[in-house]
Amino acid sequence: MACGCCSAPKKGNGFFSSNKWEVIKLVISLVLLVTAFFWHDIFGHEAYETYAKYINPSWVVIIFCGVPLFQAAWHGLFHEKKIKVSVLISVAILASIALEIVAWCGVSVESGHADHSNLFAAGEIAFLMALGGYIEDLTVKRTRKGIERLLDLSPRTATVKLFGELIVMEVSQINVGDIVVVKPNDMIAVDGEIIVGETAVDQSSITGESVPCDKKIGDLVYAGTWNKSGAIEVKVTKKSNETTVAKLVSLVEEAEGKKAPIARLADKWASVIVPLAISLAVVVFLVSKFAFNIPWLDAAIRGVTVLVVFCPCSLALATPTAIAAGLGALSYRGIMVKSGKAIEELARVNTVCFDKTGTLTTGQIAVNDVYFEGIEEKEFLTLIGSSENNSEHPIAQAIVNYAKERAEIVTPKTVNSLVGIGVQAEVNGKTVLIAQWKQFESENGKIADKAKEMLEKGLTVIGVKADDKLVGVVSVSDTIREDSPYAVNLINNNYNTVMLTGDNKNAAERIAGLAGVKEVKYQLLPDEKLEYIKSKQQAGGKVCMIGDGVNDAPSLATADCGIAMGAFGSDLAIETADIALMNNDVARLPGLLRFSKKVISTIKRNIVLAMTINFAAVILSLFAILDPVTGALVHNCTSLFVVGNSALLFLDKDKNYKLYKAKQEGASKQSA
Repeated sequence: MACGCCSAPKKGNGFFSSNKWEVIKLVISLVLLVTAFFWHDIFGHEAYETYAKYINPSWVVIIFCGVPLFQAAWHGLFHEKKIKVSVLISVAILASIALEIVAWCGVSVESGHADHSNLFAAGEIAFLMALGGYIEDLTVKRTRKGIERLLDLSPRTATVKLFGELIVMEVSQINVGDIVVVKPNDMIAVDGEIIVGETAVDQSSITGESVPCDKKIGDLVYAGTWNKSGAIEVKVTKKSNETTVAKLVSLVEEAEGKKAPIARLADKWASVIVPLAISLAVVVFLVSKFAFNIPWLDAAIRGVTVLVVFCPCSLALATPTAIAAGLGALSYRGIMVKSGKAIEELARVNTVCFDKTGTLTTGQIAVNDVYFEGIEEKEFLTLIGSSENNSEHPIAQAIVNYAKERAEIVTPKTVNSLVGIGVQAEVNGKTVLIAQWKQFESENGKIADKAKEMLEKGLTVIGVKADDKLVGVVSVSDTIREDSPYAVNLINNNYNTVMLTGDNKNAAERIAGLAGVKEVKYQLLPDEKLEYIKSKQQAGGKVCMIGDGVNDAPSLATADCGIAMGAFGSDLAIETADIALMNNDVARLPGLLRFSKKVISTIKRNIVLAMTINFAAVILSLFAILDPVTGALVHNCTSLFVVGNSALLFLDKDKNYKLYKAKQEGASKQSA
């Protein structure tokens, strides 16, 4: 994002190439400006007065750094019909140049500043503003490729069953009613209805459900989801441009279009600052001329000095330097912030929304609990682990991993996959049946009671029979992140927390309870998450959304500030979000929210400091204590103060986080 008040609209062949030129231009300008400061001393008085003053290096600085300011002022006045700070800066630069030209004409002045020309003052103003513009441009530059990554989510080709043959076709050429064949572990390329086969489908990218869903004939599947086990045939129900993924694209595009560019405080106040500065300059000129009865050129110099000292160079640096320091400090914590606007918006939020799967939880299925009767634990684990050992189903893999750590896995004599039910195997002479609990709902007893208890907790429950006798149940679930309760509980102190998920009620409420989230909304599709966020915003709230999946992208884009889990989150979520936790450390969230407010406080202090010195400099200009050159130097000092105050952000320490991690480390050492 280019700076709107300090420069004209920029053109270039890319962020790197344009910024490389900007750096070269600023370095050259700084060298020339330093040279210009000593220009009189380099040539001596006689040579300076004869020819050197006309070829002052400040001219190059004015051209390099001042011309874009003149263009911005012209564009704002005559095209946008707005008064921007660039207007005041341009007037100050031109006034300084005019004073120098008047001096060339032999008009003498009482104020003595022969060692440094007014051209130096003009060049210094232009350089400081160009520097501020570059810093802001560097910190708020955003490149978003999320839409393109989303379009790449589903395959460009699919295998279509046509006239009894399998033909690979472009997805865009597939029509409603065509039959698409999807092999195990392939991504589903179309929205459609299963007409042959049964499988488990990982729909987390679309719905956010943590556990893959078993799908049978008649069930719907979506483009961009993964077929995890059996081969299926899908009858296409939507064209490629009407799929759920395509809808996500349009939602993200719409939300992105509503993102307003960061507005600079200086421009917001330009309509006040510009007339005020010009009015003060005129008043100082008139008072100096008629009240102090000094020559008109000396009075004009005092008026021009007011324009110079009131130029918001330090004010222009107040925001970008604090933002740059804030972004740098956060990067050390593994937090990537894409723009200054993200910090600004994050500091204002009052509602923090969490996705469940992959955000508050790890997104990895694991065995939560096992219960068995009439059988030894190791035998029970051997039966279930051996029966599921060759299955690719995510739940089966979780069971196998759990069993391998606690018992011996053997090769079954026979294994039969029961489509839509589960698996049947012969292990150590016993016939084992493993299936989802709905196949055993007619059972009674302690095992059945335990299964119902697990279901009420939001767990996925698997029943186990050995030789046609119910011997136990296994519950699996997504696992909560270790740091989630710490993060949520701290955030609860100052914010309203909400969990938005596509999972069922029991699973959602279970995780929300473990994490400590105040409010939970479940079984939400991506557009329903988005509508919830919009409703909060329409009620006057400021919303932060934290997520990791493709299904979160519209919400991340619509929220006032979107935060993505950067390490394992989807590319789309990372590209769409304003902030990414690159190490997935949710414990960093409370410190991030606190730090965003500290950055804004620093900006406000910078502004107060800059404006206070500006008004003091106006008084000094009235009494000729400052002239255009020394006035510009005062701005150097003010800018240094502003930059120094911003740099203090690097010293910020997230004490709560460090204390929490120290306790964790101590606890782990004790357990070891």
